[in-house]
Amino acid sequence: MVRTGALLLSTLVCIAQAATEHSLPTVDLGYEVHRAISYNATTETYNFTNIPYAEPPLGSLRFNAPVPPKGVKSGVQDGHEGKICPQQSPDWTLIATQFVTAWATGQLPFNLTEAEINLKNTPQPPPDPRTTEDCLVLDVVVPKAVFERKSSGRKAPVVVWIYGGGYVSGSKESWGSPNEIISASQEDGSDGIIWVAMNYRLGVFGFLAGPSLQANGTANAGLHDQRLALQWVQENIAKFGGDPENVTVMGESAGAGSIMYHLVSRGGQPVPFKRAITQSIPLSIITDPLQQESNFQDFLSILNVTSLQEARQLPSSVLIAANSKQIRAAPYDQFAFNPSVDGDLIPGPPTQLLLEGSFTQGIELLSSHASCEGALFVNPQTIGNDKALLQEFQRLFPLVPKEKFIFMVESLYPPIYDGSYPYTSDVQRAVLMTNEFFFAAAQQTLLQETIHHGTAVYAYEFAVPPAIHGSDIPYTFYDGPTPNVDASVATTIQHAIAGFAKNGMPDTRPLSIGSWPRYGSNATTLNLNVNASVVYSDITWNNRTKSWADTL
Repeated sequence: MVRTGALLLSTLVCIAQAATEHSLPTVDLGYEVHRAISYNATTETYNFTNIPYAEPPLGSLRFNAPVPPKGVKSGVQDGHEGKICPQQSPDWTLIATQFVTAWATGQLPFNLTEAEINLKNTPQPPPDPRTTEDCLVLDVVVPKAVFERKSSGRKAPVVVWIYGGGYVSGSKESWGSPNEIISASQEDGSDGIIWVAMNYRLGVFGFLAGPSLQANGTANAGLHDQRLALQWVQENIAKFGGDPENVTVMGESAGAGSIMYHLVSRGGQPVPFKRAITQSIPLSIITDPLQQESNFQDFLSILNVTSLQEARQLPSSVLIAANSKQIRAAPYDQFAFNPSVDGDLIPGPPTQLLLEGSFTQGIELLSSHASCEGALFVNPQTIGNDKALLQEFQRLFPLVPKEKFIFMVESLYPPIYDGSYPYTSDVQRAVLMTNEFFFAAAQQTLLQETIHHGTAVYAYEFAVPPAIHGSDIPYTFYDGPTPNVDASVATTIQHAIAGFAKNGMPDTRPLSIGSWPRYGSNATTLNLNVNASVVYSDITWNNRTKSWADTL
């Protein structure tokens, strides 16, 4: 009797599962029929997950630009197998986290020696079982109302998310759910937006460069992945009810930097999106071919091979292990692999291309940064040690003459702490310099040049303490009560994103103000803090930032 009951229960479960699957919608993409994997009754959205947008980048496709899916898969696919690209964070980021915690909690000076000892004794976490080179997939989250009305001709705005992680880590879902952003987009009574998020190759798999690599491989393959995913949106999003002519691309950190590189790619070729939301644009670029070549040769040396072709023939596990080893050993403030000037996709340093007007113009922007962005990237060894600081700058940008860095440090950030400069200690000076060197130079150049060419720009500064790099992400993806996240600030950010994606103007409903001010020549921005959001002139637009942009 017990066995019979178990069999009956198992049968009922299978019938219920089959009925649920049958009720979930499918989309014919030509190369496969893909079914939504789930329906969220609370948000009334379908989730189509792990849709391939490229052939698996294996064998001869390794270290090359991606190619669209080929052939036609039989049966119905539902993307039930989770996938993330091979990834690794540098060891120094663990020390950086300890330093910024000490800085934010007033526990300086920082014991670097103790932190380095602790790092050696810290075990590496086990690899994520979802890790695979066959990772070029994307998700589409679509409101039920949008999906069901697609045949009527009504088309919904689309937001495409590009994650950050220093170009060496992250995945399409690593930062959270878009549920509240979609809900914010529906508060005006409309059906709301469609959310798309893609994986792209990281580390050695996505950002190798250099003359030897480029002889029979593709530099910046990860950016090519993103571009193919954006092209997939153009070709397929209407099948979900989306409008390919109303696409907003959005990214944070490396994701925001990626957007900048798409805008300057090939001198400003047309891009497959209408608007862009950039959160914390980093100036991460390898300009020196010798440095690119050195990184590539180090990779081959770890593999104990002498050519790219030999590397392509190695097992995935060996390549993944080499990727981890090389990234972990990256010097402080470096991630081993970043986008590179390759003479093709990225023809030159991004700030110079922007200043020359060699970028895609007419793309409306909503941009943001955190008040103390650079604190996470301050190398403790350079605080009060200008010799070490200059060596670090030279290591990051070896093509810039050392004399220019000396001028920047000594003339624009002199170690004078009497209140005549915007810092009163070595640490404050280091944080400000890192803010402007690593982040403000890129963001401000993009914003100012966009304005100069007559396109609308909106901006906000995330000032909720400690306001370090990445601390705004839990606010962007706020999905209900969360420790240490102020709901009102999160709601403001989410409405700004939703309104901008729909209409090209941030929605100010949570702020109870008439309209979000345009950035303009006065750098007017909204400073967001707990119970104290104010409009003011952005202090990151200054002569120091302009000098960095001209220098780098």
